[in-house]
Amino acid sequence: MRIVIVGAGASGLTLASNLRKNDDESEIIIFTKYEEIAYSPCAIPLVLGGCIESFDEIIMHEADYYRDKNIQLHLSTNVTSVDSTNKSITFEKDGKNDTITYDKLVLATGSDLINPEFDIDNMDNIHPLTNIDDGRLIQESIKDKKDIVFISNLSIGIESAYELAKNGYNVTFLEQSPNILPLFLDNELSEKLVELNNNVTFETNANIKYITTKYSRKEIKYNDKIISADVIILPNIKVPSTSLAKMAGCEIGDFAVKINEYLETSVEDIYAIGDCVEVKSHITGTQTYSPAGTTAVRQAMILANNLTGNRITFEPVVNTVVSQVGNYYYASCGITESFADMIGMPVVSQIIETRQKARYYPDNTRLYIKMLCKYDGTIVGCQMLSKSDLSSRIDVLSFAITNNLKCRELVQKEFSYSPSVARIVNPLVQLALEISKKIE
Repeated sequence: MRIVIVGAGASGLTLASNLRKNDDESEIIIFTKYEEIAYSPCAIPLVLGGCIESFDEIIMHEADYYRDKNIQLHLSTNVTSVDSTNKSITFEKDGKNDTITYDKLVLATGSDLINPEFDIDNMDNIHPLTNIDDGRLIQESIKDKKDIVFISNLSIGIESAYELAKNGYNVTFLEQSPNILPLFLDNELSEKLVELNNNVTFETNANIKYITTKYSRKEIKYNDKIISADVIILPNIKVPSTSLAKMAGCEIGDFAVKINEYLETSVEDIYAIGDCVEVKSHITGTQTYSPAGTTAVRQAMILANNLTGNRITFEPVVNTVVSQVGNYYYASCGITESFADMIGMPVVSQIIETRQKARYYPDNTRLYIKMLCKYDGTIVGCQMLSKSDLSSRIDVLSFAITNNLKCRELVQKEFSYSPSVARIVNPLVQLALEISKKIE
C-alpha cells in the first residue's frame, strides 16, 4: 500500500513515524513545501529570548532520521493538484512537474498566513512570526536594535515579547482585541496577567491604520496615536489550508476540511488531520477549530492506527492549553465566558485567589482560577494564572469537562495533599464549592 502525506508539520511527521511502527511494508511518502522540518514552533520564543541557545537545538530530527525509517521525504516540494478520480497528485520541484499515484492520501496541509488589512509601505524590518525561518530572520533583524512592536500576535508572539523584554528590549504590544489572549482568557484574568507581569507595554483595542518608514525606523499609526520602532512583528493571522481538499472534491465545513470521527474526508481514501480540519467541540457539540500541536499529534496517532487496521475514533475537543508569559503561567480549557455569552449559553462563573501550597509554607505562589458551569452544575470552562506550573491542574479540569462532571461531583473526588506541594483542600474543590452555592 502506498500512503501519501501532504504536509510535514506535527501531524504529518507523527503520522509517518507511527505508521512505520505499525507497518513495515507500506510505502510512506511525505511532501512538504518547506526545507526544515521536525522542529518545535512553541520553542521559538525561548530561542529569541536566549533561554535556548540556538534554533538548531529545537530541531528534533533531521530528514535522514525519517529516511532511515524508510519514509520518503520530498522537501521544498509544492503539491499543486489532487485528482481523486485517478487517485494521484501532481507536484512541482525545481521548476519540474511530476505525478504520483496513491492508495491512501492524507492532507496535513496546516494553515495559510494571510496579510493584515492595514497598509505597509515596505517590509524592511517587518516580519511575521510563524515558523523557524521567521525566527531566524527576527533574531538577525533585532541585533543592535532597541524598540520592538508586536501587533495582535497569538501565544507565540506574547511569549516572544516578554522574552525579548527580559533581555532589555523596549517592547510594545498592540492588541487589536479588547484583551490579550481572547481565545483562552476572559477580561479579568487577561488584565490580571498583564498587571502581574512587567516590562511589556500593552495597548488593547488598537485599530492599526498603517505602517510607514521614517528614516531608518518604522512608524505605526493606530487609533489617534503614532509610535515608532526599529522592528515590527506582524499579526499571526492564519486560515486553514483547504485548497487541495477542494480540488479533490472533499466537503468543506464552516471554515475547514470536514472529517468524521475516523478522520476520513467525504472522498474515499482521502483523510485530513491537523490545522486544516475542523473538529467537534465537546461542550457545544458544534464544529470548531483546534489548531494545537496536541490535537494534531493525537489525530496523527489515531489515524496511524486506523490505516493499519485498528479502528479508533477521534473524540471531541475541549482545547486544553498551558503556556508561560513573562513570569507567569496561564492555562485554559473549555470555553470562556465571553464565548458563552456570544453563543447564548447561560453560565455561572466564579474567580478565586488562593495559594498553590499550604498557606504557611515559605516557598509559595498565588493562584488565580476562574471556573464556568452551566446552570445544572456541569463544568464547561476553566482559566488559571500562577507563577508555578499549571499543567497538572488544567489537565484535571480537562478530564472533568470531557467526562461531563458537575461541580458538586468534583467536590467528591479525591486529591493529594502535602504542605510543600498541595493544599489540604484542593483549590479546584474550593472553587467548585463556591460555584455550587451560587447555583443553589
